[in-house]
Amino acid sequence: LGYDNTNDAVLIGAGKLGRALLDYKGFSEYGLNIVAAFDSDEKLFGKREGGKPILPLERLEQVCTDRKILIGIITVPAPYAQGVCDLLIANGIQAVWNFAPTHLDVPEGILVQNENMAASLAVLSKHLSAQIKGF
Repeated sequence: LGYDNTNDAVLIGAGKLGRALLDYKGFSEYGLNIVAAFDSDEKLFGKREGGKPILPLERLEQVCTDRKILIGIITVPAPYAQGVCDLLIANGIQAVWNFAPTHLDVPEGILVQNENMAASLAVLSKHLSAQIKGF
């Protein structure tokens, strides 16, 4: 499955969800190494979360180029997700892990993996509802 290879990634959006992902140590088991997070909130610049720096978006191009980053993780509010996605692709990202609750339009050849927590919760709720009706 390629888990023996390590892929570096950048994360855009160092809010609560973004910081939780930065803190999660289990990604290394699957070959994912988040090298840095980026945000537009100046109060976060220079801080570290999970040992990873939080940087201004202006540094994205340099990090992506220097580290040859191919994976971008989006944890921004939905209205900003498409712009962030476009910025990631402009900086060489080939695969996007999208946690924003919105559809992203990308060029052919770019992979988007959407994580929709509300949809996952709906599946759990439906399962529980069916279980309760079965009693």
